[in-house]
Amino acid sequence: MKNKFLTGLFSVLLAGTMTLGFAACGGGGGDDDSAAGGTVSLKLWTPITGADLTVFNRMITRFNQQHEGEIRVDHQSDVRDTHYNNLKNNIPNNGPDMAIIHSQLVKNYAEYEYIVPIDSSFFTKETIDPAGYQQNVMSTLIAGENSYYGFPLDIHPIVLYYNKDLVGENELPHNYTELMTLAKKLTNTSTQVWGLPISTLWPTEFTYTTALYQAGGEEIDTATSQSKFNTPEGAEAAENLRDIIYKHKVSPENLQTDADLGLFTSGKAAFHIQGCWQLLSLKEALGDSLGVMSLSGLLTDKTGGNSQQVMARSHVFTVARQKRTISQRKKEAMVTFIKWMGENSAEWSGAGQIPAFNAARETDEFKNAPYVNDFGDPTIFRTAASATYFESGYETVFQYVTTIMTSGTSNIAEQLKKAEEEAKKAVNTEMNG
Repeated sequence: MKNKFLTGLFSVLLAGTMTLGFAACGGGGGDDDSAAGGTVSLKLWTPITGADLTVFNRMITRFNQQHEGEIRVDHQSDVRDTHYNNLKNNIPNNGPDMAIIHSQLVKNYAEYEYIVPIDSSFFTKETIDPAGYQQNVMSTLIAGENSYYGFPLDIHPIVLYYNKDLVGENELPHNYTELMTLAKKLTNTSTQVWGLPISTLWPTEFTYTTALYQAGGEEIDTATSQSKFNTPEGAEAAENLRDIIYKHKVSPENLQTDADLGLFTSGKAAFHIQGCWQLLSLKEALGDSLGVMSLSGLLTDKTGGNSQQVMARSHVFTVARQKRTISQRKKEAMVTFIKWMGENSAEWSGAGQIPAFNAARETDEFKNAPYVNDFGDPTIFRTAASATYFESGYETVFQYVTTIMTSGTSNIAEQLKKAEEEAKKAVNTEMNG
């Protein structure tokens, strides 16, 4: 690991099977103030914004009420870029106690020691069983000396929304060709109603990655962080997205971020690809006309293999490195909070999020929640790969996908080769920097 801070990592054995990093939770100077007694205060920083912030804050309030006099969580929320810049600029001296980090970034934050392993020293009063969570998420949270660096709150996939009034009695699609056929049928350029308007910018990282999975491809080598998208499968994924605009002509050209969303909310789009986190906003805009279905198998005509997979990410609770040693009381308070949020995460489904805690998905509250059970079986959600240098190794491709989608004649192979070369340079620079 890159020793950004002067701390060490040791290992212990948790539950006889998983080796977890031990103790390296601060940089000396004695225990933090929570060791003295009274209410334990936890500073939590998250990138949760928008409509789902209301639900998240309601859960925090309920936790604080139930643990009054024992634990208090103070929550700070910022947009994604601000959130991650704040973490990097303030840990360990002025950072939070805990932070939500997207699953694909956990290995990187562990590598740079912004976060510490949640090891057996945390589990003196309550324990959290990793087996109780969705395993395709948990597997991405292991770093360092085979240590868990976080526990997930949710799984948030991309989905296909539709306007029931525009779709009418038409049968919903089961593959890419059926989706394009129906979208063309519902497109009416004279009334400016589009079958499937799609932005060339956002959420391209979700749409392209889902199309890549369904074509049988992979985004990154999780061991080396080197890209794996410059393949026939990667080219097929890009072509299928571009064809929505230029071949099938069910979308206007060169739509900017959220322009497709605006068409959908104004009743000018039959279908809309967007994250599950937009559920509350779309419900407010369309009311009973809103329909939702899984994007599984809809960006390919292939069958079998990974053709049904849908890209998802996860909000993960992590423990930030501290300047002072984290007291045992604070560790126990963190575990209490993480465990409570998991056990009560069926409420989080009200924001369109799928609980990562298995038992929460078995509750009546979740099973009876509107819409979320139409997102698809969580086993088809493929959590974005977690690699040490994920952003350098994979996210460089998105600007090239945008270039591909803004021209019907762009050379896809050439663009993916350029993206691969840039990604390789970025990974090598970060690795050796």
